[in-house]
Amino acid sequence: MEMIFRKLPEGRHDLEVRGRRGPDVRLTDQSTGPTMPHDLVHAAVESALSITDGFWGATAEGATFEGFEPVEPTRHRRSGLKVLRRKGDAVMRAELAVNWAYRVWSGQRTEGRGLGRSPLDDRQIALASAALDRAAEHWSGVAEGETLHWHW
Repeated sequence: MEMIFRKLPEGRHDLEVRGRRGPDVRLTDQSTGPTMPHDLVHAAVESALSITDGFWGATAEGATFEGFEPVEPTRHRRSGLKVLRRKGDAVMRAELAVNWAYRVWSGQRTEGRGLGRSPLDDRQIALASAALDRAAEHWSGVAEGETLHWHW
């Protein structure tokens, strides 16, 4: 599966996903955030931690998340919902792991009110942080209107 992140003006991006089970999909005109697209954060951390059943693993199997739309008009298919029913718990565990890794990497607080224990050990944090460093470097090298290709 290939994810194509395109850098847009004013801190925005869009994303196209090709070669997955099910139709190619896109996510249009999203806020990039302070460092890089959230879905690129997922790709970097899930790859580094060998999370195959998280957001991108479910997407590869045909799940479609809110905001994604088919690239080519197609009849409505419910197979993506079936994938999420089977993989939902794993996707949520991956979401927690990715968000924690990003929190540590970006210098946000990791202790105190409203925060539980880390779902990651020190080795996983180190792997994820190195992957986020590389992804951020790649993203910062993309000029407006250009793309970053990521393979899953």
